[in-house]
Amino acid sequence: MKVVYAGSFDPITLGHISVIERAGNLFDEVHVIIANNRSKKHHFTITQRTELVVLSLIHIPNVVVVPFEGIVADYVNENRIEAVIRGIRNSTDLEYELQLEQYMRSTTKAETIYLSPYTKDIQTSSSLVRMFIQSDKIEMAKAYMHPDAYARMESYGI
Repeated sequence: MKVVYAGSFDPITLGHISVIERAGNLFDEVHVIIANNRSKKHHFTITQRTELVVLSLIHIPNVVVVPFEGIVADYVNENRIEAVIRGIRNSTDLEYELQLEQYMRSTTKAETIYLSPYTKDIQTSSSLVRMFIQSDKIEMAKAYMHPDAYARMESYGI
């Protein structure tokens, strides 16, 4: 079964990685879509985010990383994706994700599957990592990122 896991990954965190690892263990092919929402101000460019994602997921053999500008539902339909993976950390995430699920149901034939991160990564978020970066507490971001991605992020001169 081919599935998709989409996000802005600004930047990718251990929480994202754990959801993708779980999906990689369950499904034949996991397409990780780095979405580029033009209405959103990203901290990292799509090229940088893609590079960080590739470095973080190199250990998962059945992952396909795709930088994508457009509507994820279109990608799902064009690539015959059977399910959309969504990460859930708490009830706030669930409420938001249920709204996205309704949109996907009305525009694709894909099912939505919810996975939570491993317990140790449950409180990890890109917002938290960006907060550390913006507060010049770069070293604190390290605890929430893959070591290779963190090292590359530092090379961006953040």
